Amino acid sequence: MKKLIYIIIASAIALTACEKTLDFPFEYKQPKLVLNCVLSNTSEIDFSVSRSMHILDSKEIVMIPDADVIIFEDDKPLQVVPVSDGQGNYHAAYVPKVGHTYKFQVSKDGFETIEAEATMVAPTTINSFTGKTKATEAGEYYYSMSEMDFSLDFSDDQQQENYYLITLTTDVPKELKDYLNEYYSQSYYSYDLLDSTYQLNIECNDVSVGSGYDGTSIYLSDEIISGGNYTIKFKANDYRGLYGIFDELQYWSELEEDEEEDEDDEEDSEDNNDVEDLPFYREFEYSVVVHLRAISKDYYQYQKSFDLYVENDGNPFAEPTLVKTNVKNGLGLLGASGEVTDTIKFIIKNPYLEEE
Repeated sequence: MKKLIYIIIASAIALTACEKTLDFPFEYKQPKLVLNCVLSNTSEIDFSVSRSMHILDSKEIVMIPDADVIIFEDDKPLQVVPVSDGQGNYHAAYVPKVGHTYKFQVSKDGFETIEAEATMVAPTTINSFTGKTKATEAGEYYYSMSEMDFSLDFSDDQQQENYYLITLTTDVPKELKDYLNEYYSQSYYSYDLLDSTYQLNIECNDVSVGSGYDGTSIYLSDEIISGGNYTIKFKANDYRGLYGIFDELQYWSELEEDEEEDEDDEEDSEDNNDVEDLPFYREFEYSVVVHLRAISKDYYQYQKSFDLYVENDGNPFAEPTLVKTNVKNGLGLLGASGEVTDTIKFIIKNPYLEEE
């Protein structure tokens, strides 16, 4: 019996001796300022300032609403003071000029001052922009999605490296916007139709063309372009239910017909507000605008690395992805783009009238 007790005690001591405390090598580092800004030749300067997060932080991104920001143009301070909205977003009432170099200097108590620099890129030339569209039935809404095929031809400068970013926005006539705003602003498809900055989803089958993480942009470099003119083909989808408005109009038109059956002919002649009299009851003009941006190399590399980071997020078998930054002593991006646009106009017809 004593022998058994000795064995148990010896085993316990041995097991205790095998215990080892592991120290995780998570060294706390002082947070850095993060600048995110893309300069454009078509708009005033907007940017955000936040701080970096530690790997063990569980909080949301912390914005910096009271940073001191100085913007230089060709090493001379701009006589424009960026204004904060109190949420970490800033606006400077100045449109950057093509060919000029801009430097941001951002400081905040408790952080190391950061700097970033970018030279404005000259826009290229769109030679042609063509496309076709068709409506498809999806879900319970009649013709709720529009599919489009596009071909974009543009010029590429053979004498330098070039990088491009493509997005699509749309627009509809003002009278349709006014109508939707007054009657149907709460419905999901009409709310988005009121937004002329709404970006369509874009798909490109070319393996050498990158796709933005949210599906609303594609980007490429002239490594795949021999120079001169280049044509890229891609598809786009509008999920807002362009034809949904006709579904609403058809409903109100049928309701009016039922009401008119109970009214006198005299009252009918005085009614000038029939739905069928609306200028967009039978068809309306639908404009698709292509935004072709020549972008800086830093912007292109940032976009590629960020998309790869998003793609690998949560994948335990993927190599860790570092997002490109050109911010000295900090993180983020100061990019530059030169934009040109072109527009295609389609006629969206009321499918109910076609059926009749």
